[in-house]
Amino acid sequence: MSTVIIDGATRDKLLAASGEIELRDETGTPIGKFVKYTKIGKYIVEGEWPSDEEIDRRLREGKRYTAEQVEERLRKLGEALG
Repeated sequence: MSTVIIDGATRDKLLAASGEIELRDETGTPIGKFVKYTKIGKYIVEGEWPSDEEIDRRLREGKRYTAEQVEERLRKLGEALG
């Protein structure tokens, strides 16, 4: 992961905003998104957690993948994104 150092004014704008923030350059072209760290960690979970019953159902009925299959899929996705 790369690091970009921002000035204090930009930091204040980002921290004052709520939710996910779309970043655009001076021409209005989207360049990325910013999500603030939360107290519980790096990621914000949206939506509702599945119930224990739903988790059990998905484990019984859902397809399973090996670690190797997941790694291969992620590698292919990374190659496709460039």
